[in-house]
Amino acid sequence: MDDRDLEAFARAWHERPDGWSGRRYTDALVDAGRLDEAAAVCEAMWALGYPAGLTDLAWLERDRGAVDRAVALMRRALPELDDEDRPLAEGVLGHWLWYLEHDADAEPHLRAGCAAYPSARVDLAGLLRATGRAEEGRGVLEAGVAAGEVESMLPLANLLDEEGDPARAEALYRRAYEAGDAYSAWNLAVMLDGRGRREEASAWRWRAAQGGDELAIRHLADDEDDGPATLRD
Repeated sequence: MDDRDLEAFARAWHERPDGWSGRRYTDALVDAGRLDEAAAVCEAMWALGYPAGLTDLAWLERDRGAVDRAVALMRRALPELDDEDRPLAEGVLGHWLWYLEHDADAEPHLRAGCAAYPSARVDLAGLLRATGRAEEGRGVLEAGVAAGEVESMLPLANLLDEEGDPARAEALYRRAYEAGDAYSAWNLAVMLDGRGRREEASAWRWRAAQGGDELAIRHLADDEDDGPATLRD
């Protein structure tokens, strides 16, 4: 970011400190790599009564690896948020608790936020399956797919393949890929290769690699002949 742009954001914040100017100045500072200053602006926003100061600070701490602090900040923010903003924060908190820490206490947060944060829906399905509620977990993924959430497509396709329904799994992998999920191309390649459809599998590996999937890129770079073996979750 140009120094003049950063100065403009700083001037707007200092002339009229509020949630709008603070969030934009914070983003600019993060883009410039000035994370401690960004954190200070978040704290100042919160001191002025803007809950976004807490949620933005939680994300900043999460991005620099301070997961426990990020979780604590998001928990602290929840009661301060209105009905419009709270579901997203619930979903994010649940995602951090389950995906990063495998903490079953994530469940109520995932349930409260899964409609606002699609990754939380996938996590909720995983938590339910891990705690012996596989049928409910499947229903959660199906609801996500019905809502058009790309995040739910790959895990549901994986489940369909495990359950012996390759036709539906293949259709869902294709749908996810068309919706922008390159990882689904890799999983489709794995499935096709396992069923002896080697030429099609090779084409889908290339699609995955072109989409930036590191497993596919590594596979092609190593010039492996055995076909892919590991699905993405």
